[in-house]
Amino acid sequence: MADGTPRTSIVAEQAADRLYIIDARNGIERRLLLDWIHATSNDVGGDDEPAWASIDIEDGDHALPVDVLRARLGGAPSRQIVPLRVAWRIPGFDKERALKFRHLIFGDPRHPGGLRARLILLRDRRRAQILIGEAATLDALRDRFCAQTGGGDGEGADSPEFAGFVARQAALALDVAERGIRGTRYKVPRFVADGLRTSPKFRAALAELSEKTGRPVGDLYREARPLMKEVIARPSALFLDMRARLDRMMFGGYAPEMEIDAAELAKLRSILREHSTAILFTHKTYIDGATPSRLAYENDLPMLHSFGGANLDFAVMGEFFRRSGMIFIRRSFQDQPVYKLVLRHYIAWLLAKRFPLSWAFEGTRSRLGKLMPPKYGLMKYVLDAAHATGTRGVHFVPFVTSFDLIRDVEEYAAEQTGRNKKPESLSWFLGYMKSLKAPSGRIRLDIGNPVVIDAAPAPDDKRALETIAFAVAVEANRVTPLTVTSVMCLILLGMAPRGATSAELLGAIGAVTDWARARDIRLSSELESGDDAALSATVDTLVASGLLTRYEAGSENVYSIDPAKHPMASYYRNIIAHHFLDRAMIELALFELRDGDSGDATAAFWAKIDRLRDLFKFEFFYPPRDEHRAAIEAELTRIDPVWDRRLASGDRGIAQLLRRCQPVVGHAILLPFAEAYSVVAELLARAKPGDVVDEQASLDAALAEGKQAWLLRRISSEAAIGKLLFANGLSLMRHMGLTTDATPPNLAARRALLMELRGLANVMETMRLSTVALADRLPGSGG
Repeated sequence: MADGTPRTSIVAEQAADRLYIIDARNGIERRLLLDWIHATSNDVGGDDEPAWASIDIEDGDHALPVDVLRARLGGAPSRQIVPLRVAWRIPGFDKERALKFRHLIFGDPRHPGGLRARLILLRDRRRAQILIGEAATLDALRDRFCAQTGGGDGEGADSPEFAGFVARQAALALDVAERGIRGTRYKVPRFVADGLRTSPKFRAALAELSEKTGRPVGDLYREARPLMKEVIARPSALFLDMRARLDRMMFGGYAPEMEIDAAELAKLRSILREHSTAILFTHKTYIDGATPSRLAYENDLPMLHSFGGANLDFAVMGEFFRRSGMIFIRRSFQDQPVYKLVLRHYIAWLLAKRFPLSWAFEGTRSRLGKLMPPKYGLMKYVLDAAHATGTRGVHFVPFVTSFDLIRDVEEYAAEQTGRNKKPESLSWFLGYMKSLKAPSGRIRLDIGNPVVIDAAPAPDDKRALETIAFAVAVEANRVTPLTVTSVMCLILLGMAPRGATSAELLGAIGAVTDWARARDIRLSSELESGDDAALSATVDTLVASGLLTRYEAGSENVYSIDPAKHPMASYYRNIIAHHFLDRAMIELALFELRDGDSGDATAAFWAKIDRLRDLFKFEFFYPPRDEHRAAIEAELTRIDPVWDRRLASGDRGIAQLLRRCQPVVGHAILLPFAEAYSVVAELLARAKPGDVVDEQASLDAALAEGKQAWLLRRISSEAAIGKLLFANGLSLMRHMGLTTDATPPNLAARRALLMELRGLANVMETMRLSTVALADRLPGSGG
């Protein structure tokens, strides 16, 4: 009935031995279906009154009324059970998919009440379409019942559990048939709680928990029932349509169409159809979680179950999102074994039925732009569920959304300077939605290759979990494209406080995009095509938003970034910083070595690379050292095929390598981190012997000291002032053993680190000056 086998037609030989299950919500639907049954019986020449049972097969928390069905489930094992339903069409809906606000008040027109159904039929009977679900024999249903429930209370004709199972299978078969006319986007889970309660694995898990806790199974079961209601999402077609409309409203300030490669979309469609899948998206803003669901809806892909914190389950919106597929999870449930059990088996149920999941694998929005370290919680629960149920071939699909402008960035910049985050509420949500109406450019979607887990690791295999999460992060970084916004912020921050003329900017953009193409780094459509009109339109949007300034009174247009906007511009620059990290490390190491002696600099160069890797280990994802060295060597080869001989020749060869590196970008990538760390190092270096490091107090003090350093121009930009930057600097010092009690040797080591960081900042200032000096010679310059 719902096992996916081809639907069979009803032939005359079967007419005398079949039972129709009528899924009818009201008398009008029942009458339509009975008329069809009698007409069909007459067509095949049957003399006997056809057997049928009418039931409203609702997916609720109450038992289905199956008494009539129980009484009629007898008969030969070969007896055919045929499900029927009326599908109500909405005129013109398939074209625009636009529900009206009145549908929230009067209900989904696809599920009309009796009076409404009667009025529809009076206007247009063609809107009522008879659906015939996949038929199944009683014998096949009994086998399926035993396989899925372990037999329950028995599979006899008078078994209420078996009758309920048959009714649910009929509804599922009808859902499959209905998706044939409405689309795969409406594939929603049905009877989840019933499926869990009757699952032998769930019952066995409750029994095992009973033994561990000493509590009766009945008590655990009673505790589990309301938890299922709390955890299980209840999506429906009406709310999926309304959610799609909300998504379109969220993106009202962006271009109407999201950009995505057709081949990547086709590949995703195949993965969702054939495998248990989790879409793991990068998290830059509140609304990037809506881009996978919007993509799925607009392209008739299966709906995605997303995850949200319980803090978002407020007022009306919590119920709205639960009905459109969101699973709300408590922030902490370490000591709640029944809750954990219900959540794990619910996830396993979704995986087994191939309902795709979706969540932000960073766990929280990135406040700095670059990818945050993955949070393992949800991934561990998915893997534990797959391990417990033997689900194989889970596909973790990295999903990257790139926005020309992100409305949250101004909030992030304020948070990083110490302002408290506003709590979510309905009024906050409405205000945020209003802010999204401002013109914000384009949206681009990039889908990485899936990280395939053939067999889920054991729950205690922490290393395997970390390896999987790291693989997802690396792939997400790989498919992150360069955009106009990120590239312009990279260039202008690298030249600041000097601006750049239009010609200089175009020349620098051309140099960066050529560099990216040679390394197979993805580019946004404007950069890839070289479409000047599209590029100008995006730049106009950035200027109108205030992120960039454009001076137009002189003989040439000059672009720059106001110093007060540097923290915001740094966010966009950081989104693509990982693409330039190897290059930045090479440039910085070469600049440090350029005034060295004339001897072989090879060993010193690799020592510098290793030191930079260690200094910024809390900011970036690195491959293992051998792989990272190979990547550095590959980048050196692109710069100069004989780089090894240049290094071996000392300062003259280094100067030649540096000329081939122009224009340099290392200072634009690494300077804010070095300056932020220097603020923390100076704070701790000023401690008195015996002082204890209070980390929270140190972070608070660093915000004040950072502002002072900026005013005194000891740091070059307010982009180096931020709680997360300071926290990572403190993590580095902790890792180096410099946050223990202040002893004379410890204080000396802190001062040494401070001098090292300041030295790096000075070298990067030299790099910036070299970039400014080169500006007039960039391709496209008028000089």
